[in-house]
Amino acid sequence: MWTPLAFAIILGSVGLGVWCLVSGARGRYLNQPQYSGLLVLAAVVLVQSIVAVVRLVAGDRPSDVATFVGYLLTTALLMPAGVWTARMEPTRWGSVIAGSASLVVAVLTLRCLQVWAR
Repeated sequence: MWTPLAFAIILGSVGLGVWCLVSGARGRYLNQPQYSGLLVLAAVVLVQSIVAVVRLVAGDRPSDVATFVGYLLTTALLMPAGVWTARMEPTRWGSVIAGSASLVVAVLTLRCLQVWAR
């Protein structure tokens, strides 16, 4: 894990998640800037996952590798799945789905950092 990138993911995903959830609460569906933000967040999460895998292969390992890999895979797959599901639901619930996925990514990234630091 690269800590500055992980904190950027956490802050970005919380901000994006709140933005999407507020849109859902106002009865609005996702707009193009929100989709762009979700795709950028998914790309940054993918970069973080690649960095973590490279460090794992290089021998820099957390204390519990299996738990870390589980969190990392879930984090990497959740954003694309959330965006895809939100695109399938072009109502206010698409905004809620995307916002929820963004907030879960923040929590999973924090857990990855905690497992990596042990």
